[in-house]
Amino acid sequence: MEIDGFQQLDLEKSVPSKKTTPKRIIHFVDGDIMEEYSTEEEEEEEKEEQSTNATLDPSKLSWGPYLRFWAGRIASTSFSTCEFLGGRFAVFFGLTQPKYQYVLNEYYRIQNKKSDNESERNGSKTQAAEVPNEKCHLEAGDREYGTIQQDTAEAISQ
Repeated sequence: MEIDGFQQLDLEKSVPSKKTTPKRIIHFVDGDIMEEYSTEEEEEEEKEEQSTNATLDPSKLSWGPYLRFWAGRIASTSFSTCEFLGGRFAVFFGLTQPKYQYVLNEYYRIQNKKSDNESERNGSKTQAAEVPNEKCHLEAGDREYGTIQQDTAEAISQ
C-alpha cells in the first residue's frame, strides 16, 4: 500500500497543477483577510474581450473598414469632447439655472399671499378642513354652532 501511496504522490507532482491567484484580497479592520477568486465565466469573458480587441487592429484592415474605423473613432471622440466642454462652459457662464425661474417664484409667492389674505378676511369660519368630509370647522363658542342659540331661546321662553 505504501508503494501505491508513493506512486500517487509522484503522479500528483508530475501533473502540472494550475495555481490560482486571488482576483482581489480584502483586508478587514479586525485583521481578517478574504481572498476573492475569479470564476471560470469571468475568465472566459475576459478572454472574449481580449480577442475582440485584438481583431480591431487598424493596421491589418483593408481601406474600407480602415476608413470606417477611423471615422467612428473621430466621431465618438469629438462627441465626447463637445459634451464635456459644453458642460464646463455652461457652468462657467452660469447657464445651469432655469431661464424663467424668477417668474415662477414670483407667481407662487403672489398665489400664497392671495390665499393668506382670503383666509384672514373670512376669519375662523373658513379654516382649513383637516377632515376631508367637512368643509369648515366652527368654534365651540360661536353663534352658528347651535348650542348658544338654543340656550338663549330656552332662557327667553322661561
